[in-house]
Amino acid sequence: MLTSKYRPTQACMAGIMFLSIVVALPFLPSSQAQEITTFLPTDKFDIPQLGGSISFAVNGSYRSANLVNNTWVFRGLALNHSQTRGILRISVQDSNITITDFRANSGSSLRSQYVRYIAEGRGIQTVNFNLNTTTRIEEWMVRLNGVDSINEKNKWYLRPNDTVVVVEQTGNITVIHYTFDLPDNSDQPFYMRHSVAITMAVVLTVTILAATIISIKTRR
Repeated sequence: MLTSKYRPTQACMAGIMFLSIVVALPFLPSSQAQEITTFLPTDKFDIPQLGGSISFAVNGSYRSANLVNNTWVFRGLALNHSQTRGILRISVQDSNITITDFRANSGSSLRSQYVRYIAEGRGIQTVNFNLNTTTRIEEWMVRLNGVDSINEKNKWYLRPNDTVVVVEQTGNITVIHYTFDLPDNSDQPFYMRHSVAITMAVVLTVTILAATIISIKTRR
């Protein structure tokens, strides 16, 4: 009967397909889910050595928040009204700030990334969006109490590592980076930049080889 003849073949095909998936798994990019931590406006992120603190005007969440070299590094940060998550590296010295708005998505093609905050105390604030690219001063703007400040070194300046330093300014401050570029992943290894294509090629090759072998054995 035909059924008895093809049952082993079908079982073999299923086994090979399963094996193809197992073989392809190491080539897939890592996408492990990370736990989300929520925060409230009452929460404070202090920087004791610099005499500064950071808080938020609204509820929000992040994947991780760590104080590294007197800089708070928020990963997967999103405020309640935000649709995207991003990375924010921010530090304050001799001042306290309340973040009221944030939009940044590292490596994205968003038109702009920004953080808006209220500063109390004429200290220093540093902002870095972890853009993973080299920027120019022309791409940045700082808005001080509703007035656009473009490349005013006595009020703010840009470090070589794309960190904006705001100097002795109080009130409503917005740090903005404008971009129209697509994500640049050229510094990543070849297998990471083409991981999906490699995975599909491996699965397809293994499947075709398996089908060919089964076909030959069936004819015999």
